Amino acid sequence: MHDVKTIEMRLWRDGLALMAKPQTLQQALREVAEMLVEHFAVDFCAVYLLDRRTDELVLQGRGGQENYLAMTRLRVGQGITGMAAYQGKLLQVAHMQRDPRSVHRQGGEHYYQSIVALPLIEDDELLGALNLQNSAVRHFSAGEVEILNKVVKALIAGIIRTAQAFEDMRQRTSEVQALNELGQAMNAGLGLDESIELIATKAAEALSAQGSIIRLMVEDGTLAQATVVAVSEEQFDARDEKRIAEYVAATGEPIVIDDLRPFRYPGTLGASLVCIPLVLEERVVGTLTLFDKIAPLGAERRLFSMDDLNMLFALSSQLAAEIEDIRLTGRLQELVRTEKQQAEELRQLYNRSRALLESISDGLLAVDREGVVVEANSVAQRIFGQQQRQLKNRPIDELAEDKPPLRDWLKRGEQFSQRVVTLNTASGRVAAMANLQPILDAGSQASGAVLTFREMGEVGRLVNRVIGVQRTFTFDDIIGTSPIIEKTKELARIAAGTSSNILIQGETGTGKEVFAQAIHNASAYSEGPFLAVNCAALPRDLIESELFGYVEGAFTGASKKGRLGKFELASGGTLFLDEIGEIPPEVQVKLLRVLQEKAIVRVGGDRTIPVNCRMITATNRDLHRAVIEQKFRQDLLYRLDVITIEIPPLRDRWGDIPFFVAQFIENFAHRNNKEVEGMTDEVMAKLSAYTWPGNVRQLENAIEHAVALAKSSVVQWEDLPAHLQSVVGGDEDGMEPQDAFTKARLGCETATKRMYVEALRVEKGDISRAADLLGISRATFYRHLKRYGLKRSVSKMILLDQE
Repeated sequence: MHDVKTIEMRLWRDGLALMAKPQTLQQALREVAEMLVEHFAVDFCAVYLLDRRTDELVLQGRGGQENYLAMTRLRVGQGITGMAAYQGKLLQVAHMQRDPRSVHRQGGEHYYQSIVALPLIEDDELLGALNLQNSAVRHFSAGEVEILNKVVKALIAGIIRTAQAFEDMRQRTSEVQALNELGQAMNAGLGLDESIELIATKAAEALSAQGSIIRLMVEDGTLAQATVVAVSEEQFDARDEKRIAEYVAATGEPIVIDDLRPFRYPGTLGASLVCIPLVLEERVVGTLTLFDKIAPLGAERRLFSMDDLNMLFALSSQLAAEIEDIRLTGRLQELVRTEKQQAEELRQLYNRSRALLESISDGLLAVDREGVVVEANSVAQRIFGQQQRQLKNRPIDELAEDKPPLRDWLKRGEQFSQRVVTLNTASGRVAAMANLQPILDAGSQASGAVLTFREMGEVGRLVNRVIGVQRTFTFDDIIGTSPIIEKTKELARIAAGTSSNILIQGETGTGKEVFAQAIHNASAYSEGPFLAVNCAALPRDLIESELFGYVEGAFTGASKKGRLGKFELASGGTLFLDEIGEIPPEVQVKLLRVLQEKAIVRVGGDRTIPVNCRMITATNRDLHRAVIEQKFRQDLLYRLDVITIEIPPLRDRWGDIPFFVAQFIENFAHRNNKEVEGMTDEVMAKLSAYTWPGNVRQLENAIEHAVALAKSSVVQWEDLPAHLQSVVGGDEDGMEPQDAFTKARLGCETATKRMYVEALRVEKGDISRAADLLGISRATFYRHLKRYGLKRSVSKMILLDQE
């Protein structure tokens, strides 16, 4: 251990160095503790400062053993250190375990035996206390005690003063910086809420306050809390502050209060408070309150000074002006935002309205109270063949005709739905299904209306998708390669390219509707609906209303809204009238008028409705004989029979029977999920020799029956319908059964041979594709070529194809 003089000299040297060092109080006291541990050769040193708010000694610096758990807070008079502070004199204990005043700390790795405690006093004012502790028993000498009382006490007091001066200087620097930031905050260009919160924060920082409150005057003359900022988590009772702020706002004078804390809650915020009015042109616009001046721990409670008050009061007018500018700017910005928002909402509303207008598939015309068009969507422009600028400002009655006129409906403020009107388009008069919806003002008077409409062709297509005939057949679906059917298909293709009426004649079951659909799909009307009506299936008294429709009240039981006829529904497409020879004479007259005038009049109505549809008729009767017998009008026949297509019966195209059989077997096998690939030669021979009075329909029915009952992959004779077996298997023209069978067999072989030749011709000699066409394997095809001596024919076809 060094001698006392050396210790004293080094203490002054190191202590003065600490005084000259710019650092915080806590940093300085930590270095003091380490210095004392070194110079007095002890194990631990703790330096405490007095917290006058709680009258406690608070640990501020420690040195020596790091793992020693020192008391962080001591009441004055508690333990050896607290007793020294209480008595104001140095206390030394060599055996702490024996002294009842000791405060023992458990959990430390070291247990100290000896302690010396020194109160820190300056000008009779207690600043704190320190202790030196040692793990071994130690008695401090009189010289060491003297150094502690005279040197250490004075050094620590000086170090505390210089550290506090440094903190005060740094605080003032921070205040100046905070004031600059406060000025910047007032010009930050933020919104009202953000600016007020930033101003409150910077004002608290400028004067080292723990919190701040800004209140603004509202329209009813009361103060409303705009923001509250607190750097501490302690609670603050704003009710007292509000009463003070209201007094300041009423008097226009600032207030400084030392302590607002309730006696029973000494730890809450409010040790001190300053409140100033925010005055702008002799008008109070709000208040600013700062509370609890931040003070170094252990120092006197710092109050707001007159300098603080003067600085805040000097800034009050600037703060008030800035806040009012922000509020005014905020109002202007809000007005601008509102106007922009309203403009955007109007724009979006208009865009939504346009999108709504353009999203519907119907044409739309909007009219004003005078019936003048003010808006038209793109569908309406397409239907009328005119642009919107050409449709605008035109009377609605010029564009859409009705009885009564649409302007009369508008004047009465009435609506209608599913009413047929006539549109005057650029390409002529067009019938349309329309709906009228009035637009009512606040007085329930019609200020305009919206007319939506759809061409009757579109209506027909929609109805056809729901209840109409599926127009699935084309010319490629018509089975057969015989010369007579090829000639018939060629004539039908030519007829499809015209707009003339077509009469299809043929026996029952020959496929007249198949040809009608094929003609429709190959014609210019293919995009329109295809409606099929079997005239023989309609009751005599209903056929007229089915074809031409009827108006409300046309007859007992009529729909209140009337009904569209097939001619209107087929507008833009094809109307197929099967069994045309069964139409009554009185309907024939109206049908003739439709064909002549391209317009209809509904049953019970008097308004002419234009129609535009292709008419295809069919019959299995001899209409020329019916004309002679006066059962059919000759002038109507001339109108219908512009192009006549005769569908040959199956007996005249027996070479196509194998193709029909193969197709039907494939269809019904797939439908019934069965493995049926063909039929025996015997069955094919008999079917080819049969006359088929029911034509293709009868053959199809027989194959369906056979496939359903087939027990193997090949249709047998017993799989055919019983009635067909009795007819096909019977004698023919008195021939012996053996002769009839021989004739049938030869006919079958001829038909089969022709089938293979036709398949090769269609596929231009390609055996694989010809086999696929017939639905058989390549090996089976080769075997039949050899059987019928057709190999040379294959070579010729290949050579012809190469040429």
